[in-house]
Amino acid sequence: MRKLLTVGLPALLLGACADTSERYRDTHQLELPPELPIEHTHVQEAVAVDDLKPKATAASSLAGLIELKDDEKSPKLILKTRPDRAWEMVVVALKLCNTEVIDKNREELKLQVRYDPDSACEEQGIWDALMHNDYAEAEYTLKLKEDAYGVNVTAGLSKPDDLEFGEDGSPRLIRLLHKTMDEKIIHREQRKKPEQE
Repeated sequence: MRKLLTVGLPALLLGACADTSERYRDTHQLELPPELPIEHTHVQEAVAVDDLKPKATAASSLAGLIELKDDEKSPKLILKTRPDRAWEMVVVALKLCNTEVIDKNREELKLQVRYDPDSACEEQGIWDALMHNDYAEAEYTLKLKEDAYGVNVTAGLSKPDDLEFGEDGSPRLIRLLHKTMDEKIIHREQRKKPEQE
């Protein structure tokens, strides 16, 4: 008897639930929402012509990221960001201006580069290279140091006694880094837009 109840009762319940009355299957008596006519008083384009033109922004969102305090002897480049991001910006800027990196020490935030101030990142002919050779190619050390204003980037000769002729090109290296970061990293998009039009 118990076996009959455990098997028969669930079967009986399933059979009762499977049979639904006809009133739930017939939906023709339900009320339908009214059909409203769609009238366009004016035709609007999906995309306006002005939306296709690139928007000119007054300044890049990164414009305040770099600052150059320039005096003749020792310009100071200040990157207003974290030290790891400043490191990446300096490395990318050196790569963009084809300055050879000899050694890197990320823990001490130092880079050693080989740099010729006369020809770095500037297209010049043979005549210009012969006539304007005021600086010798030398090794320079770039140091990044964090302070309250951001990350200071300084440059100096790695071996001042090995300088063959000419002056110390450290100020020109700092100015080159500033110019490269400004033109090719910070304001890169704004420079591309006029060329595309």
